[in-house]
Amino acid sequence: DRVSTISSGMLDKARGKGVHGRRLVFFPNWSETARFRQVTRNQVLLERLGVPPGARVVLYSGNIGEKQGLELILDAAQAHAHHPERVFLIVGQGTGKARLLERAQRDGLRNVLFAPLQPYEDLPALLASADAHLVIQKRGAADSVLPSKLTNILAVGGNAIITADPDTTLGRLCEEHPGIAVLVEPESVAALNAGIERVLALPSRNEVALNYAKEFLDKERILQRFLAQV
Repeated sequence: DRVSTISSGMLDKARGKGVHGRRLVFFPNWSETARFRQVTRNQVLLERLGVPPGARVVLYSGNIGEKQGLELILDAAQAHAHHPERVFLIVGQGTGKARLLERAQRDGLRNVLFAPLQPYEDLPALLASADAHLVIQKRGAADSVLPSKLTNILAVGGNAIITADPDTTLGRLCEEHPGIAVLVEPESVAALNAGIERVLALPSRNEVALNYAKEFLDKERILQRFLAQV
C-alpha cells in the first residue's frame, strides 16, 4: 500500500522504478533529540580517550568499513601535522580499522587517536565534545543515503564536514538548509582540509543544525507525520 524510504534520493529512485508518487512516504531515521539537547563538551571523557587538554577535536564516530574511503581522514591528519593542537579522533569498530591503525603507526601520525565503540549513554557527550565532525562518503555513495550518524550530529548542534556531490541527498540537504553543514568534494584531501578550516572557524554551536533536528529529526514528530500519511 505504501513504499517508505529514509531519504529524498531514495524517493527519486523509487519513482524511477515506477512507484507512483501517491504511494511514496518519506519516513526518515530519527534522533532522540531530547538526549542530545544542551549537552556540553566533556573534558573528562576526552581525556579518557587520550585527547590532551585544550586540543581541537576532529571526530569520526561510527562504522569503520573497508569501502568507506576513511583513508582520507589519515591524509588530512598528515596535512595537519604542523598543527599540534588539532587531534583526529576515530571512534568505532569495523573491518577497516586494522588497516587504518597500521598506516597511522607506519606514517607516525601522532595527531590520530583511535578509540573503541563507546557506550550509547556516552554518545551525546562524545558528539558534543568535538569541534568538527567528519561524515565521509565516497563519490557515488551519497546519492541516496542520509548517514544515521549525521542525525545525532545535527541533534547535538555539531558542525559537520560532509564529503558528497551537490546533486546527492546530502548535497541537497546542505543547499536547502544553508549552514547546516559544510559540503566538500568527495575523495579530495584538499577539499576536506579546506572544509576542516572552515568548520574550525565557526561558532561551536550550530543553530541551523539544532533547528533542523528539532523540526525534522525528532522521533515523535516523525511518527506523527508518518501516521498522518498512512
